[in-house]
Amino acid sequence: MPNHHDRADIGQIVDLLVGRLVARLRTEQGIDLTLGPRARARLFVELTADPHLDDHSIGSALEDMLITPLDQALSTHDPTRSGTLTITDVAREYGAWTVSLRG
Repeated sequence: MPNHHDRADIGQIVDLLVGRLVARLRTEQGIDLTLGPRARARLFVELTADPHLDDHSIGSALEDMLITPLDQALSTHDPTRSGTLTITDVAREYGAWTVSLRG
């Protein structure tokens, strides 16, 4: 049976998964990534809109909403080595998720 989460659980899971992403980018690319408050709030609103999310669906949603668009943005943003980047916002545009970066 799926493990459904309440709002507090979802916030903790988002923080945990984003923390893993931050650690991976720091190790692999030398980028210090932070998730700005507006971006985190938008992720949280989207993820808590569905009361039946389980662990797997939260991970899949973050992949669609954050990780894939971040990979696309990094391929065009080209931050300097050991650079600092902040994800300032996430948004759905024409059915696809995008991230806004400041660095």
